[in-house]
Amino acid sequence: MGTKGGKDMEKGRCEKHCLCNEMEELLEEQQRLSLEDFRFVCDKIGYDTIPFVLSNDKCAFEVFGRTKSGIFFTTQVFRLESLDTRNCCAKLSMLIPVDIDGVPIDLCDEVFSLVRTNNCILVDLSCFCSIQPLSPKLVNRELPIVEPKC
Repeated sequence: MGTKGGKDMEKGRCEKHCLCNEMEELLEEQQRLSLEDFRFVCDKIGYDTIPFVLSNDKCAFEVFGRTKSGIFFTTQVFRLESLDTRNCCAKLSMLIPVDIDGVPIDLCDEVFSLVRTNNCILVDLSCFCSIQPLSPKLVNRELPIVEPKC
C-alpha cells in the first residue's frame, strides 16, 4: 500500500500542470540570458527578461497596474521573477506594451517596446494552460529620437 505525501504529491501536482515545468525552463533560460560575468567580453550581450503571455482555454490573462507616476494601465505581458514549483505558483512582474511614441497600447496593436514596472502579482499556474513567449529584444527597447521638422 503506497502513501501519497511529500515528494509524490509535489511531483503529481507538477506533472498534472505541465505549465509549472515550462515556467521552470523559462526561468532557467532567462537566468542564462542575463549572464554578464564574461572574462573576455566587455559588452553587455544578454537580456534579462523573456516576456510572455499566459492564457487559459478561453482568453489571455490580463491585470491592472499603476505606474510610479500614478497612471493606471492594463497588461497581458509578464516577466517571471520567481517560481515555487512545490505549489505551482509564480511571482510575475508586469510589462507595459507601448508604441513607438512611448504611449501604452493594447497588445493587439503594433508594440514597439515592453516597459518594465515594479508591479508584481502572484499567480497559481494551475489556472493556466498555455504560455506564449515574446522576443526579449522588446523589453525596455529605446524609443527613437525624432527630430522636429522645421
